[in-house]
Amino acid sequence: MANKNLSKKLKQARYNSGLSQKQVYEKFGIKQARFSAWENGISEPDVKTFLELCREYNIDDVYSFFCDANTEYNKFKYNTELNLAITKLREISRDPENFEAVLNCLNYEYNKYLDKRVIKFHNRMRPIPVYMQPAAAGLGNYITDDDMEVMELPAPPEADAGIRISGDSMEPDICDGEIVYIKYMPHIGFGDIGIFLYNGDAYCKKLDKINGRPCLTSINPRYTPIFFNDSEPIYTFGKVIM
Repeated sequence: MANKNLSKKLKQARYNSGLSQKQVYEKFGIKQARFSAWENGISEPDVKTFLELCREYNIDDVYSFFCDANTEYNKFKYNTELNLAITKLREISRDPENFEAVLNCLNYEYNKYLDKRVIKFHNRMRPIPVYMQPAAAGLGNYITDDDMEVMELPAPPEADAGIRISGDSMEPDICDGEIVYIKYMPHIGFGDIGIFLYNGDAYCKKLDKINGRPCLTSINPRYTPIFFNDSEPIYTFGKVIM
């Protein structure tokens, strides 16, 4: 899940600059849904785009602006190292060739981190569309076909798409931030895990029955079931391939 403080500060910086969302996402060639996701804590820009946004918003001291005394960052022992790394990164960004080399290294390490957060299958890498707005293993998120990216992943042959999961309600089986693979289908069996649309939001849950009543349940016992009712129908988006 994206850092909420980062999203809040990005939105604040845009307001301070007197810019509208449309002005920024059109200038950067970004889809409106993706840009909105950055400002609403759903996802984050990559490092290069983040620094370009800082320049656009005239943020000279990135660390002071995004990591003030009230943020959780200052509770950790790595503040000095983080501050120094950001300062060095800003200096290196003045030289495009060196900056590109640093970004390549950073992206390599970041992709290794993301790779750990993907449910593994022993399959060949293949291109597969991935929903960039996550489905919630928790409180629900909105997903749209307009914000998908094709990624090279070890997806099983029967998978139609991937989707990143937000929240901890399906832990330990599915962790916050993982990409799961789904097979589009209008119905799944009881006991299966799927992606469901409920009240406009998307959920990753298990189709279950409690005392004979159909419902969506979580693996994490801290979350209560969502029972089916006629006034708020639940639609099946697809089955999660486990």
